[in-house]
Amino acid sequence: MPHISSKKLKKNISDKIFKKLIKTFRDAHKRDFSTFFEELFTDTEKKMLGKRLAIIIFLYQEIPQHRIADALYVSSSTVARMSLNMEIGKYDSILELFTTKKSDLIDLIEFFLTAGGRMPYRAGRGRWKRIFKNTNI
Repeated sequence: MPHISSKKLKKNISDKIFKKLIKTFRDAHKRDFSTFFEELFTDTEKKMLGKRLAIIIFLYQEIPQHRIADALYVSSSTVARMSLNMEIGKYDSILELFTTKKSDLIDLIEFFLTAGGRMPYRAGRGRWKRIFKNTNI
């Protein structure tokens, strides 16, 4: 898990940094986003983000929480917490992106979990079969 400093930034500085990050993401999207993504995030961060995205999509597909936790090697409490967040609508904008483009979803999750294809799957061949067996993806 990435390390976060215990020293807190001032609110106005933190807000400016976040706005700059969002603007940079928007600008990178117009150019070569994958290169930008590779340069900005470590392998650990990419895997963490990929797993979060996968949990959200799998919860949307109504895959049981214990199956998600087992397949992605995350704790059941992480999946449960994200499920509660989903119920209150926290991930609606993320889900909106994937309800129109389901075909790219598996490729995107695979990209995150394998750090852009440079790292192998943790559980080997056939791992995804049991995940996607009963889904509409």
